[in-house]
Amino acid sequence: MRQIVDLDVREMLRAKREPFETIMQTLSKLREDDVFQLHATFRPDPLIRVLGKQGYRHAVIQEEEDHFIVQFYREETDRPFFHLDNRGLEPPEPMMRTLAFLEGHPACQTGEMGLEIWNERVPAFLLPELEARGYRYDIHDEGNGTVRVKMYRAS
Repeated sequence: MRQIVDLDVREMLRAKREPFETIMQTLSKLREDDVFQLHATFRPDPLIRVLGKQGYRHAVIQEEEDHFIVQFYREETDRPFFHLDNRGLEPPEPMMRTLAFLEGHPACQTGEMGLEIWNERVPAFLLPELEARGYRYDIHDEGNGTVRVKMYRAS
């Protein structure tokens, strides 16, 4: 089952320690369909370039002035997609979390970035909300308790 593997290197960076080896060790343990989620104090453009040459796509959001979240994944898409794992959450939390993310990130609203959610079932109540907000979506049931929904605006 695909998962998001989270690594927060902000304290290492604040302590002036180099996190590259830790990052690469974490990446080496990923399965092909996992998403690597990195928390950093700045947008790590050099790392984005290095991993891009290794076939990784990325999506970046800035939560605070010194908190960037970068997701790296292997999938050919026409736009970057940020991933939210909503499995294990009770309704209506997956829907509320998804809509809050879309509303809180301008790159989703402009079509520069899409959002992929992982739910345990097709989010029937979310789909009309997406349509009303001008989002398109694709649904893929992986058959193992994970339904992936990719949502995006046409750019």
